[in-house]
Amino acid sequence: MAADEVVIPGFRFYPTEEELILFYLKNKIRGTTELQQDIDRVIPQLHVYDFYPWDLPQYAGERCLGDPEQWFFFIPRQEKEARGGRPSRLTRSGYWKATGSP
Repeated sequence: MAADEVVIPGFRFYPTEEELILFYLKNKIRGTTELQQDIDRVIPQLHVYDFYPWDLPQYAGERCLGDPEQWFFFIPRQEKEARGGRPSRLTRSGYWKATGSP
């Protein structure tokens, strides 16, 4: 490993919720330039509602490629959602069903 290479937390890329929030999300929000490209390669930003679920694996970050069960994406907030509304989950031939708590 090169001296200037950043070591990103997570074993086999199964990060804990704490790692996702305290490292990835925190640095994504801060826009830390030196980490931004590394983070985007691991957890890309994608409007997932524009894609069918079966198409998502090809857009997964390089740490998740080949993982049949789990992918991570940063999803930009839609204008409607930012004003307190719900995001539009419509696709060309259906919709994304929301499950769980927000």
